[in-house]
Amino acid sequence: MLSYEIVIINDGSRDNTLQVLRKKEKADPRIRIISYPSNKGKGHAIKTGVLQSSGRIIIFVDGDLDISPAVINDYVGELKTCDLVIASKRHPLSKVKAPISRKILSRMFNLLARAAVNIKIKDTQAGLKAGNGDILRMIFKVILVKRYAFDVELLTIATDLGLNIKEMPIQINLGNKFKVCEIVRMFIDVAAISYRYRIKRWYQKQLESQIAS
Repeated sequence: MLSYEIVIINDGSRDNTLQVLRKKEKADPRIRIISYPSNKGKGHAIKTGVLQSSGRIIIFVDGDLDISPAVINDYVGELKTCDLVIASKRHPLSKVKAPISRKILSRMFNLLARAAVNIKIKDTQAGLKAGNGDILRMIFKVILVKRYAFDVELLTIATDLGLNIKEMPIQINLGNKFKVCEIVRMFIDVAAISYRYRIKRWYQKQLESQIAS
């Protein structure tokens, strides 16, 4: 029988989300809820969940289910031949519904991220990724970005480690969620990632320290 755990991070919700989750947790011992009172950002939430996990394979997906979890089995299957599988809106078989403004911003951000940290990934930001548990836990120990650009940081480190990364198609329906301040913050975070990676070589030093110990 397949063994698994579901770690759900309640990132400072202000409605009755936590009460609903606690009921699910009591009904199923495989569900574990981690909650904190103030919103700290998607990157912080994912990092918390990954570092609390124990599985051989880790999958993380956005809680709003813009991406259907029905494709998870396909992603896990691909891990037989690669280290990290990521959803990609740019995959030719993907079906993406989103406002034109969001598509343009997404494309601009991805071009910037690829140039800033020299990664070849066509879409860094889709909210479903699966990978080797031990490797992801090692990577997330050195991730610093607490909000949306954490994906760029993850893929920068994964690329530097020489991991075999595969982009997979998705079906996704996106609204016009991003605010101008969030976009600006993402650009600032990418600049900081580039500085730590290219100039200070901070990630490389942190990973070398982990491997040595």
